[in-house]
Amino acid sequence: MQTPSNAGAAGAPSPHHPRDVVAGLVNDGMAAFVAGAAVREAVHRAARVRFIQVLPVGLSSEERAEMDVAMFAVALRALHRQRRVPCTFETVEGEAAQMLVERSRGAAVLVVGRDSPDATVRVGQYCHEHAACDVLSVSGPDDTELVPSGGTRSEYSVLAGDRAHDRAHDDHDRADRS
Repeated sequence: MQTPSNAGAAGAPSPHHPRDVVAGLVNDGMAAFVAGAAVREAVHRAARVRFIQVLPVGLSSEERAEMDVAMFAVALRALHRQRRVPCTFETVEGEAAQMLVERSRGAAVLVVGRDSPDATVRVGQYCHEHAACDVLSVSGPDDTELVPSGGTRSEYSVLAGDRAHDRAHDDHDRADRS
């Protein structure tokens, strides 16, 4: 069993270290948005990002390796241009919703993709209802919603103020390349 690097006595979060931001990566087409939002949230909180990929049970070793490489690439793209953001990578097998709730215990926030209206498996909804931490849902680069662990919806997201900052830096970076 691993003890988080930010844990105090008996594995309890230390008051001197921020709790982790968990990026819940599932095969729902939202991984890049989830990873990006998780990295921005971790930067804002001066926290570590835990990239957790949940795979279905029964994949071949080749399929699993392919998905691991893809997840690592998504995470690296999200970390691009960020300095000294501590991170870990983990791949687990099982039901995505339950695994993310379990693996986010003790985290500050769990970042997941927002469920599409026609989704048969509602990972985001399950996480909002059962996670012990706040849950940040994303459905695109500029569409986030933070739900506190009490389950009450809020329009507040620490990412809202960061979007303008990110755009300004992106514009500046594009000008530097010209």
